[in-house]
Amino acid sequence: MKINDNKGSSRIDYLCRLLFLFIIFSFFQTQFSWGQTVSLSDTRLTLKDAFAQIEKQTKISVDYNREVIDINKTVSIPQKNGSLTDLMTALLRDTGCAYTMRKNHIVITKAPVVTQPVRKNISGKIVDEEGEPVIGANVMEKGSVNGTVTDIDGNFLFQVEEDAVLQISYIGYLPQEINSSGKTTVEIILREDSKTLDEVVVIGYGTERRSLVTSAISKLSVDESNMRQTSSPTQLLDGRIAGVSIGSSSGNLGSGEKISVRGMASLNASNQPLYVIDGIPITDHNANLFNFGESMSSLAGISLSDIESISILKDAASAAIYGSRATNGVVVITTKSGKKGKSDIRLNYSTGFSQFPYMRKLKVTDSETYLMQYNEGVDNYNRQYGLSVGDPNYKTYLQNPFGNMPDTDWMSLITQTGRMQKVDISFSGGTQKTMFYVGADYAHQTGIIRTNKMEKINLKAKISHEMNDWLEVGANTSGNYMKNHQVPGANLGTTIIGRAILQRPFARPYKPNGEYYVGGTDDLRFHNPMQILNEQVAYLENLRFLGTFYAQFKFRDILTFKTSLNTDILNLYDYTYYNENHPYGTGVGRLLDYNRTVTNIMIDNVLNYRDMFGDFSVSGMLGHSFQKIGHRDINLDGRGFPSPSFDVIGVAAEIAGHSGNNVAYAMESYFGRASTAYKDRYILTATLRTDGSSKFHRNRRWGWFPSLSLGWNVSEEEFMKNSDIDFKFRMSYGRTGNQEGIGRYAYQSFLSGGNNYGGESGIATSNSDFGNIDVTWEKADQYDIGFDLSFLKGRINTMVDLYQKNTTDLLYDMPMHATTGRTNILTNIGSMQNKGIEFTINTHFNIGKVDWLTQFNIAHNQNKITKLLDHNNPISIGGNRALQVGKELGVFYIFEQEGIYQYDGEVPAEQYAMGVRAGDVKWRDLDGNGIINDDDRVVTGSSNPDFFGGLNNTFRYNNFQLDLFFTYMYGNNVFAQWQNDLSKVGHTNAVMQKYVDRRWTGPGTTNKYPRSVVGDTNNTRNSTRILEDGSFIRLRNLTFAYDVPNKFLERYGVKGLRLYLQGDNLFVLTKYTGWDPETNDNMDPRFFGVATLGVPQPRSFSLGVNLNF
Repeated sequence: MKINDNKGSSRIDYLCRLLFLFIIFSFFQTQFSWGQTVSLSDTRLTLKDAFAQIEKQTKISVDYNREVIDINKTVSIPQKNGSLTDLMTALLRDTGCAYTMRKNHIVITKAPVVTQPVRKNISGKIVDEEGEPVIGANVMEKGSVNGTVTDIDGNFLFQVEEDAVLQISYIGYLPQEINSSGKTTVEIILREDSKTLDEVVVIGYGTERRSLVTSAISKLSVDESNMRQTSSPTQLLDGRIAGVSIGSSSGNLGSGEKISVRGMASLNASNQPLYVIDGIPITDHNANLFNFGESMSSLAGISLSDIESISILKDAASAAIYGSRATNGVVVITTKSGKKGKSDIRLNYSTGFSQFPYMRKLKVTDSETYLMQYNEGVDNYNRQYGLSVGDPNYKTYLQNPFGNMPDTDWMSLITQTGRMQKVDISFSGGTQKTMFYVGADYAHQTGIIRTNKMEKINLKAKISHEMNDWLEVGANTSGNYMKNHQVPGANLGTTIIGRAILQRPFARPYKPNGEYYVGGTDDLRFHNPMQILNEQVAYLENLRFLGTFYAQFKFRDILTFKTSLNTDILNLYDYTYYNENHPYGTGVGRLLDYNRTVTNIMIDNVLNYRDMFGDFSVSGMLGHSFQKIGHRDINLDGRGFPSPSFDVIGVAAEIAGHSGNNVAYAMESYFGRASTAYKDRYILTATLRTDGSSKFHRNRRWGWFPSLSLGWNVSEEEFMKNSDIDFKFRMSYGRTGNQEGIGRYAYQSFLSGGNNYGGESGIATSNSDFGNIDVTWEKADQYDIGFDLSFLKGRINTMVDLYQKNTTDLLYDMPMHATTGRTNILTNIGSMQNKGIEFTINTHFNIGKVDWLTQFNIAHNQNKITKLLDHNNPISIGGNRALQVGKELGVFYIFEQEGIYQYDGEVPAEQYAMGVRAGDVKWRDLDGNGIINDDDRVVTGSSNPDFFGGLNNTFRYNNFQLDLFFTYMYGNNVFAQWQNDLSKVGHTNAVMQKYVDRRWTGPGTTNKYPRSVVGDTNNTRNSTRILEDGSFIRLRNLTFAYDVPNKFLERYGVKGLRLYLQGDNLFVLTKYTGWDPETNDNMDPRFFGVATLGVPQPRSFSLGVNLNF
């Protein structure tokens, strides 16, 4: 049977249409009912009356339960006329009830209970990194519009939910989020945002915003987190700045340092940078007047507490404004000043101790082993030459004269635990017109070698005052005093470690009657180190005054003129007294009394202009400078003192030597800078300086030093506007000069007379210096390409630079025929090249509640001598170095060890005739003549690293902070000269245990360490055997600090209190077998990298407090 589908479908369709119309009708009916206008009798009535009137006018029933709502309650409503929905809402507002519409019924029920979030009062204080309140910082409850701002004291108070997260933000600072769960008060320290805060950078005779700097300038802001227990401000730079390396002569207090900026650039002139302190180019030289075995730092007397920042002008574009003194870079030290509207009192105190690190690393033999190896050397010698008792040159055994008595621990006798205390206080503040800073500090420190101690006193005052709208005057002065009690360095005959560790282990410092055993006798091999320390008084006094006095005139807001008088006056007093019992006391006592006064006076006049023309910013500077530096020296050598109590030069029985001079040189300079920027996007800067120096002949006196640099702030382009990337590209060229290290009268012939004329009155020409009228500046042309990149809203910041520096007119003592009366003359004949790359990255991340900051830098520099003499052969300098075209400055010129002769038959006849036998060193015979002499030395290795740098990690959690700072160097060689002394098996001085244990005793026993034989001269040549890998990683500094919460301090009027523990030089990872791969006996870069038995850098521990009122 067939079903009619069409008919069924039409019925269903009809029913659906009816249902749809019904729904639409019901909906409109409901909306019509709810939209009806109701007019009540009054705005104040009972609910019962209101419901009755609604039912009457709308025909809608109002249903309720009397247990839910009190219908007899009188309510007030805003108006008596309105829609049904509005009136019902108004009637039930304060009843705790709600209503719903069900067809023609209004049903009233109990309103659902809405749980209100628990709220609390939260208060706090927001300060910057210096503890100053941040006014107007935004504090918001995350996920809401609830918030507030800080008041004039940095305080805030508002209500938030119990577990609210606070969001803190302020222009120029990194935003923070703080979880307030369980807290009612918080203390917040805002950190500067390197992206949004445009740092001000010192650029030489002025400052500039970092965003407009087009040259390679790096800056270290000095604060509590990077302050270390060091003597000199340059040591604060160690590992902090890419391309800047620091070397130290020893770990003695106030010892000299070498700072290298982008490699070495000179042979005979200085390789030290120019130091500028608050605009004063200061004199920097070895502070020792009498050679006490090592150089001493003239900067050690400067107060570190007063330093605000240290900037390094690394490329020629930034340094050329200093012209003839800037080839090696410029170190600009800026001291602290008062700030407008802020008054501060800061008190810092620290105390600690220091130790000789890794003292037992150089392990010498005990007496039994020492006698065994020495007497074995005696047997080998006598056997080799067929000698027996009674024969001439027959060697006899050595015996211990003290029998079974314990060995002497010589190193413990001369070392001690160093102690230090330091306190400083400063007062600073300012008004709209006057700013001031006054500081004072005192430090006392003892070294890790007995009798080594240092005392420092520093005073500083800085003030500026605006007399009116167009005149500002100011003064900036500091007085620095240092007294350093010295111990003999590694290059003096009384070198203290060398005269201790090289003594035979059974030897004694004192006789049974208390007298000294005297060195150089059968009783004692070397000078008695206890006699050296106890019977001498040696100290260096350094008194230095730095002062700037200026007036600055302002013309409108675009032009200023500043005139200033700058002074750097230094007095050095070097006192060395050997009493009659000292090895150098000549039996009657000797006093070396040396004085030097250095006056450095400079007058500067600088005109600055700055203005805007539409989108262009323009600035310019013109200046003139005149500087005169004078040296006055008086040196006396007195002998013959009746007793050690008579220790002044006036009682000397004899003036055995005397000298003195009074010399000076002057320099006049003109300089200028012009800079323009378009929308801060494209920047062009040019500088020009000309210097005239009295050191040179008038025809060669003036030098010209230009620079040009370009910058492109890519992030200012339209296509980068919405990016969080900050990117700047820069490139530069500049020329700088070098006159440091050149004699004050280098172009003139010298005359001599009086003392130099046979003790008679007369004049003679000097055979030592003919002068050279053609001598002039060394010049360096430097090219630099770099970029600065910041992204992730400033959380990652990088800086990259590639550079090449070509130095020409290198000064060198050119050999000349001896028939002229001398063998060399200082001449501009050479050239050198440095090129390299520098990379710096700083990051800032939050890991939960931990704030993590990282600073990392790495640098590579490649040095090469490109021109010197007319040949390319190695030119020997010293006992282990050479200069050679095509090689870098710092290579070694030494013998190459090929192994150990295992059999006598292997020894060439020429060497066999000279006493070389099996067990002796086989040297490379470079010229193949069978004889080993200086012509067989090879150029190898280098004291320069492949790369070097530093890594700092800072972790902050609540009020705690941990800083871990590492320095590193890779690829440099250290020539361990000390091993030649401690490796001599078969000799009379002490010997290291490893050379005895590993010595050759027969064929196949070793191919590196020679046999023991008395009187050997073959096996201890300067050679590759003692050329070591000096690479290292050093934990330079570890600091753990705690900032006491402000809520405990405010009642006492204290702004900040920081407590800290600090360790310096905690460990070194290195393959180098000596104490310290960074200490050197010579700061000259030609001889740098040679290690003798000098004092290593100490390991120190300190605790301190920083208090701010």
